[in-house]
Amino acid sequence: MTDTDRALYTTTVASRGGPDRVEADGDADHRLLISAPPALESTDRGAWNPEQLYAAAVASCLHQALGVVASEVGADLTGSEVHAAVTLEHSGALRYHFTTRVSVALPRVDAARRPTLIGQALRSCPMAADIELDGTDRG
Repeated sequence: MTDTDRALYTTTVASRGGPDRVEADGDADHRLLISAPPALESTDRGAWNPEQLYAAAVASCLHQALGVVASEVGADLTGSEVHAAVTLEHSGALRYHFTTRVSVALPRVDAARRPTLIGQALRSCPMAADIELDGTDRG
């Protein structure tokens, strides 16, 4: 199987603008205003920052992966929630990195089945590498 055969979806986003605010243009006229996080002295509260975008991507990717796994095993995801917390850390001159933690609530899934379901979803979600799972037993 070639890389092209395996590709399910490809998207492209261009970031344009100045140092304080950028605009990201994507497929189908999707447009986002992006600014630095408040800790880096951004005053633009109306725009998303990269950390928020990453947290949204991780939470939604994992939630969608849970949906796929749940459909395979017949689990009910009614009322389910995935929360992602992304922390921007400064580790030296011009060196930054993220720490990402997620928590998952599966109120209609038996507590004994939750860890397996979440583990399978984590393996399926391409954005789940290097994240810390927090609260796997939330009901």
